[in-house]
Amino acid sequence: MQKQARVTQRNIQFQDTVQIRHIPANDEQQNEIQTDTTWNPNLRDKNVFKDEKPKTQKRIVIGIILAGCLILAAVIGGIVAAVITSKSSSTADNSLSYNANCDVGSNQCISSKGLYCSNGFCSCTSPLSWNSVNSTCALLSYNKTCTSSSQCDSSLQLVCTNQVCQCNSYYTYNTSSRTCTLILNNTLTYGDTCTVGSNQCESSSGLVCTGNCSCTATKAWNVSACSCPSETFLNSSGLCETQRLYNQTCVVGSMQCDSSRGLSCNNSICICDATKYWNMNFQQCYQRLNYSQACGADSDCIPTLSCPTVSGVCNCPSYLSDYTCNCLNTQYYNPSTMQCVSRATLGGSCTTSLNYTCLTSLYCNAGSCACPSGTTWISANSTCV
Repeated sequence: MQKQARVTQRNIQFQDTVQIRHIPANDEQQNEIQTDTTWNPNLRDKNVFKDEKPKTQKRIVIGIILAGCLILAAVIGGIVAAVITSKSSSTADNSLSYNANCDVGSNQCISSKGLYCSNGFCSCTSPLSWNSVNSTCALLSYNKTCTSSSQCDSSLQLVCTNQVCQCNSYYTYNTSSRTCTLILNNTLTYGDTCTVGSNQCESSSGLVCTGNCSCTATKAWNVSACSCPSETFLNSSGLCETQRLYNQTCVVGSMQCDSSRGLSCNNSICICDATKYWNMNFQQCYQRLNYSQACGADSDCIPTLSCPTVSGVCNCPSYLSDYTCNCLNTQYYNPSTMQCVSRATLGGSCTTSLNYTCLTSLYCNAGSCACPSGTTWISANSTCV
């Protein structure tokens, strides 16, 4: 027979309070924690659960992340620098050409082309310049821009003139050979560039060098030579002297007489040529005067004519006044030959009807000179009486 369990009723009561305890992280926190903190389910103040320590931990985490980023950037920069350094240091000597990047102080530039590393670029050593045609550093050639003569190729006789490489003053540029050739003495003509003090100008033409071949101050260039200006001549001292006038002494064959006045040297005297006469009033040679033209002296008239000072002389073929070109009394003027011809004497041939072709007192009778009827010829006086 089983016994029935006996259950005694008890009244169990639950308290609605809960104790919350913080577990200290260390011994120092132990003193800061209040162990009697209670939680009331009806409590509305939620700041109970707030703690300032998570904010501090967040700042620490962020700091760690930033520090990590900085370290990572530094590592990457170091790697890049190492790569660049490795690449640069791997450039072989004498391998870089003009204007290429290089390490200052290195031998990376091609020295055989005259290059060296300056300011991080391969450039030519002074005074050389880069020649793109020959791909090398070289001295400048003709007509290249320069700042000093040291840049121009002196072996080609080049110097820097007006910031351009030009031939020096003793040389001239030959366009055919493209070289400067020596200027030989006495080869340059009027206007050519020359070296002062040299004999490059044609001395036979009277040229001297004043930077350009030119005539001396007293001479002028006349097509092919220097000559004295008009109305001057070159004297024995090499100077231009004023030409000489009528009847002055001169050297035959020279230019000492004033040719602008029509004078020339004849028998060492400046006179007009045979077809001209000297006009005292105008100081000029004029064409000689013909029969019946007014004159001042015998020399004014053409040859065989004279300038009588008494009127009525000759009367052949007409009566002329004094100071008029005429023939002598024993002559007559022949218009065909423009000369004075001697009159025929007794029995001489004459022109019928032109009695003046016979001597005075004779007349032309059937082509022969005869005395008029009732007169006798007196030979001593050459007249009929």
